[in-house]
Amino acid sequence: MLAALLRALRLDGAIAVRHLVLTVLAGSALTPRPLRFAVYRLAGLDVRTPNIFSGTRITGTDLHIGRGTFLNHDCYLDVARGRVDIGERCHLGPQVMILTATHDRDGAGGATSESRYLTTVVGDRVWLGARATLLPGVVVGDGCVVAAGAVVASDCAPGGVYGGVPARRLREVDDATSGHA
Repeated sequence: MLAALLRALRLDGAIAVRHLVLTVLAGSALTPRPLRFAVYRLAGLDVRTPNIFSGTRITGTDLHIGRGTFLNHDCYLDVARGRVDIGERCHLGPQVMILTATHDRDGAGGATSESRYLTTVVGDRVWLGARATLLPGVVVGDGCVVAAGAVVASDCAPGGVYGGVPARRLREVDDATSGHA
């Protein structure tokens, strides 16, 4: 009993310290972007852009964000035990949510207590609209545009515009007029 309590305290303490450094300190609107970038790098994150705006919540350290990528305010990157890999020259709108944790279903249709942690991937030159949600384990291919509010539940092939709940391919990206490729 005591050993389980101590394990829980160590885990909760590590989560609290990570939250304090990555969300409270680095995520504050009072923290300038260059200092935020330095804190992320010192915390061991593979972040290659200073363009991460305030309010972004990062729950762990298994994260890659490529050069020239822009994260708007209040994004949520669930990397407590999973991995998030975001490519180069991407644009994430405000409150984008990228998830990695999931649960299997039991025989009665409910969730099991065993969590699984997956890798969620965003390719290069991807635009994710405000409040888009990427579910655990999906891959958004290079050059995709995901509409605001869309819920991406399965992989997105490169070069498409996706929208809806669940997101589906609506059309091809028109590189001549999109301004993002």
